[in-house]
Amino acid sequence: MDERKCDWLISRSRFYCGSTKVPNFKLAYRAEIDGLRALAVVSVIFYHAQMVVFDRDWFQGGYLGVDIFFVISGYLITRIILAELYEKKSFNFLNFYERRARRILPMLIVVIIASGLFAWVLLSPTDLVELSKSALTSLLFISNYFFYLNTTEYGADSSLLKPLLHTWSLSIEEQFYLALPFIFLIITAPNQNLTLSILLIIFSSFLFSFLLEVGQPVLNFYFPLSRVWEFFIGSILAYRELKMGRRKLGLLNHIVPVFGLFLLVCSIVLFDDNTPHPSLQTMIPILGVASIIAFSSKDDLVGNILASKPFVWTGLISYSAYLWHFPVMSFWRTVDAQIRNPLEIQVLWILISFSLAIASYFLIEKPFRNRIFIGSKLFWFLLMSFTLTIIGFVSLTISSDGFTQRSPSFLQRAAYDDRYAHLDVHDRCHRLRGDGAVAENEFCILGQGRRTTYLVGDSHMLATAFKLLDALEKRDSRLVLMTRGRALLGAGGAIDAVRLNTLNNVSDSVVIFGGYAHNESDDFFNRKRELYNQLFSSLKQRRNKIVLIYPIPSTDVRRRSFQFEYAFLGRLCTKSSSFSEFQMASAAAYDFYDSLGGEEIVRIYPSQFLCDDRNCYGVRDGEILISDDDHPSARTAAWIVDAIFKNLEW
Repeated sequence: MDERKCDWLISRSRFYCGSTKVPNFKLAYRAEIDGLRALAVVSVIFYHAQMVVFDRDWFQGGYLGVDIFFVISGYLITRIILAELYEKKSFNFLNFYERRARRILPMLIVVIIASGLFAWVLLSPTDLVELSKSALTSLLFISNYFFYLNTTEYGADSSLLKPLLHTWSLSIEEQFYLALPFIFLIITAPNQNLTLSILLIIFSSFLFSFLLEVGQPVLNFYFPLSRVWEFFIGSILAYRELKMGRRKLGLLNHIVPVFGLFLLVCSIVLFDDNTPHPSLQTMIPILGVASIIAFSSKDDLVGNILASKPFVWTGLISYSAYLWHFPVMSFWRTVDAQIRNPLEIQVLWILISFSLAIASYFLIEKPFRNRIFIGSKLFWFLLMSFTLTIIGFVSLTISSDGFTQRSPSFLQRAAYDDRYAHLDVHDRCHRLRGDGAVAENEFCILGQGRRTTYLVGDSHMLATAFKLLDALEKRDSRLVLMTRGRALLGAGGAIDAVRLNTLNNVSDSVVIFGGYAHNESDDFFNRKRELYNQLFSSLKQRRNKIVLIYPIPSTDVRRRSFQFEYAFLGRLCTKSSSFSEFQMASAAAYDFYDSLGGEEIVRIYPSQFLCDDRNCYGVRDGEILISDDDHPSARTAAWIVDAIFKNLEW
């Protein structure tokens, strides 16, 4: 090849040109990269298992395994794209996307189908609908957006019960795969500096992530633009390697990988769910991954360890292990109604996950990646057939509300959780989403009547609102819904100013206050005491009646286990928590409420209904009393409303 006739892509991107030697773009296999995959997948699996050894969870930062995968993906995919662009002076998009589809989709479809079969037996109609939606968005590679809109913080207890939650990372990877060839076609155009372009992308994405973390940490976690910098760290490593080759730098080739592994291990051990992520701190493990990729080989200590057979084999099955582990743990937790399980159960989860991964690697992954064994036409036919089948089942599931005939009516979530039975009001008035949603500085008025009752608080109060509205309508009264998520009065930020402005003009009405008060600190109660006392005094002067609903005991009911319990036991198991622990947790809130307003305030104690001398109940005698950890069920809401009107002169 004439070294002076460089392709415009290479010369303009400042690879090698003129009399400089043209690099060899053949892709050599690097066993240590598979070893890195092993470290990543083991970290994630142990993190989700929540394993505690010697009284410590050593993998609190195990979620960083996903970030390791992102850097590795950026490195490997960039090598593939740039090598083809250089060698062939063109890019075969169909071939590229088929290879990615063969790698990703067959196993994903198998796990989705298996999850659907277990969900049919174990999950309630409501949860089956949610799983179906997550399956569909996973196939469309947009599940990161779905889970952002439908999930609490990643790693929270409720999120661990969603069998396909982990597919959010696959969606981000596929979005990256879809976009990366086009990005490189743009940034490798004439008169472009490829190194500078990649660095600008890294800086822009990192800055975006840093800024988003301040105001929207959950969105930052799931949003692809917040992760692009991690992929392109891998890209610039690939570009450096293609341009300069695997250079031997003496002692640095031995020291830097050890330093990188040290950063990775420290991050996995010391990070936790409270560490902002992705953020400035995330640069520490990413630097560790980059150090290993850039400097390690089979000739140094770290590379030799990562290239050993146990690490390489674990890396080879890492994709299947990643896909299987979360449904295994999620469905198990659904059945036994626990989040934290004994160590022996956690080890069993891991053994099951890796056993399935080994079988899947040989029976699914390898055959589908072999174009001789499964040709392109057969592959696309099978892919479309199974995809359409899943879409059809998802459509039937959603249209039938989860095949409600599978469950007795009292297990339907709408039957025991009034928030779910009135999703339109919940979304429009409480979460401020959907068509007709009120503005942040407005409140919904429910019902008709000459008199008005105001309900102030968080989602606990929303759960009582609908039984309250039924009772008010019989008394010629309407309800002004002044609730927001996690917004006890005084903790609601901007919404509190709107509440106070409204309540300062209220007269001859009933105002009901309550919420998850035992979540607040002593400092909160000390700072907000004057606010409450002034408001209550003002309300009483204008002939308003005040109702205080004291804290509702928390009981982990694990509603997702209801379907399994009823199907296999014929009843719901009693679920309870310690009354003494509730007393200790709520003591500050009780003292705070007791100090407010005087004797004329109506005080409602849900613990009188939910607790005895020893226990507080979420499910008792087959009756659901708590709908979701600490939210009152329809039955408990009815008791609270009855108690209000028994004690309130109407």
